[in-house]
Amino acid sequence: MGAVGAADAAVKAAHISLLPFELIGGGLVSVKFSGDVAAVDVALQAGVEAAQAISELVNHGVIPAPDGAISQLFALDDTTLGEQNIEENEKSENLQDLSVTQLRQLVRKRSESTIRGRDVSRANKQTLIEELQRLNSKSKG
Repeated sequence: MGAVGAADAAVKAAHISLLPFELIGGGLVSVKFSGDVAAVDVALQAGVEAAQAISELVNHGVIPAPDGAISQLFALDDTTLGEQNIEENEKSENLQDLSVTQLRQLVRKRSESTIRGRDVSRANKQTLIEELQRLNSKSKG
């Protein structure tokens, strides 16, 4: 019950994507979400407070800008909520309508991107859009 309360508080507190729960065993449940680091921090704090009020909290933490290999471990791939909408927007070139977090996810998925690692996390919206447009025109040509 604590996991559901924590997840509910987290999604109400900030604009984040809730990922599927993971049943660890022994009554433990892992609640994961993704988004901008600031939003995740706010959501995490709200989730921690809610979980502690309902049951016992074992651990919590934030991994800012995880490496691709780490993202796969935490199921931050095609299972993230809204991922299909992001890809549809990329294809229809409505990149301006996407958030910086969504643009960063798209750039990280493109292995041929010249922006990598922490540079993706530091890139502003216009830089990310220009990179995605460059990659899209390269793949069409």
